[in-house]
Amino acid sequence: MQNTHQQYPGHFIAIFYIAFTVLAFSSIEIIVNPVRNDIAPFLMNFWRFLVAVLILLPTLLWRHRARLRELRREDLRDLTLLGCLNILFAMGAHALCIKYSRASTAAILISANPLATNFFAWLILREEMTLKRIFALLLGFSGVVLISLKTDGAVDTPLGVGTGIIALAGFGLYTVLSKRLVHKHGGLTVMVLSCIPALVIYLPVLYLLGIDILPPSHTWPNILGAGILGTGLGYISFMKILGFLSAGRSSYLFFFKPPVAIFLAWLLLGEKISETAVMGTLLIMAGILTEIKRAGQKPQSA
Repeated sequence: MQNTHQQYPGHFIAIFYIAFTVLAFSSIEIIVNPVRNDIAPFLMNFWRFLVAVLILLPTLLWRHRARLRELRREDLRDLTLLGCLNILFAMGAHALCIKYSRASTAAILISANPLATNFFAWLILREEMTLKRIFALLLGFSGVVLISLKTDGAVDTPLGVGTGIIALAGFGLYTVLSKRLVHKHGGLTVMVLSCIPALVIYLPVLYLLGIDILPPSHTWPNILGAGILGTGLGYISFMKILGFLSAGRSSYLFFFKPPVAIFLAWLLLGEKISETAVMGTLLIMAGILTEIKRAGQKPQSA
């Protein structure tokens, strides 16, 4: 089993990776939003991950050819199941959330996935669940509930909010189940090789849904933007962070998406910043800050 932990790169580089990852992941909903009514959400999801794989695959083949030759049938099976959980289930639900809710709402809901990550880590990995950790989860969950109950009926539909909650739960489970594979194979390998079989399985799904594989020509700038910046480069930067931070702490970055996404949605899309969105965001971030403080009281494992 290979150790993927890397040496801390220094404060400046670490801050750059963190800031870029937050910006890249926060941009996905903003980039997709202008064409959300022009392209089927599942098709957008398919193409943005395919673009990301095409961006990451050359790096994987160049740097990790020896690691790829060591993969066994069981590894490919596990990677396929993981990719289906991420792309077909979690991100498929997230694509529906983007279409049927505001960009900022979709970003806020998916950013709450560390709440689900902590829950599944306790349930599956038997990680310690202290009173402070429970309090942190309740604070964050209260923020999600507040955002969910105070939706704009003209934009934030029940389907949009419901699929957003499914997405955050699915991505949380994906994060927990990927820990062993990331430690064994490396984050880049897991990302690319889990996506490829899932995207192949995606093709008959699109066919059964009657969705044409080719998107409208005017949506290509949005697809390329979401695929290259929000998914491809975002994942590369995130994998760098996973090299010097534990997987659990790396997931905390998602809690910084709400203020960034709300600001970008206001700046680029003209979305209003509602009081309930701010209150929900503050509750979510209060939850994660409580968890960071709790985690900082004892040594962290990578």
